[in-house]
Amino acid sequence: MDNSGAGNAGRSWAPVARYALLGTAACVAVAAGAAAILFQGQGDQVFWRGVIGAGVVAGLVAAPLLSIVANERRKFGALKSEVSRLSSTDALTSCLNSGVFANLIDAFRGSSASGGRRQGALLVVEIDDFRAINAKFGHAWGDEVLKSVAGTIKASVRAGDLVGRIGGEEFGIFLPGTSRENAERVAERIRGTVSDTVLEPGARQLPLSVSVGAVLFEDQVEFDDMFRHADDRLSEAKARGRNRIEFADMSEDGGKPSLNA
Repeated sequence: MDNSGAGNAGRSWAPVARYALLGTAACVAVAAGAAAILFQGQGDQVFWRGVIGAGVVAGLVAAPLLSIVANERRKFGALKSEVSRLSSTDALTSCLNSGVFANLIDAFRGSSASGGRRQGALLVVEIDDFRAINAKFGHAWGDEVLKSVAGTIKASVRAGDLVGRIGGEEFGIFLPGTSRENAERVAERIRGTVSDTVLEPGARQLPLSVSVGAVLFEDQVEFDDMFRHADDRLSEAKARGRNRIEFADMSEDGGKPSLNA
């Protein structure tokens, strides 16, 4: 059983408890100090009763108030984190949005400037006949198709790879540091898995397929150049009948596609 959720919940409450305890201790100390000054010279018994009473009252009042304040701060922090997550991802598919996707690829390029040669691949995946799917089955089922394909893509890549929704029915996959063979395997795994998926809206079959355009690169390559080459390969895949993959290698002066599915 995965206990990571319980662990995260415990960590999120730790600042609340710490804030409340430290704040309460400070209030007690201040109240006790004030009582010590006020009751000084009135006998030891009166003095200590005053100090202890002031500390107890301060603790009883401060502890719940500070707990409420600390809990509100915790919820506000969680809300800020959620807003940050939502602003960087597509609400329907939970993939990166197009702007964040492109910016992260540029960040990868920037980090490679002083790190020697870098290689990788960019895949552009488009759902075939998506407009016809929406027209025939409705937009609700179109959303189901998008979520299904997004899930297939995310299950087919490594933890450090990037997946973004870059258009209505178009997804981008950035595979940093990958080899040609691995990029081809990922593309074929996605194409094959989607092709084997059949949704059944209202007892009708809704077969799916995707076309994939991909480009392999080395060294410093602008995102726009990578995307243009991959999009050209995608257009070629659709022109050749869809449900297929077309590759190009930017390190080979516009090399022709090397994998057809």
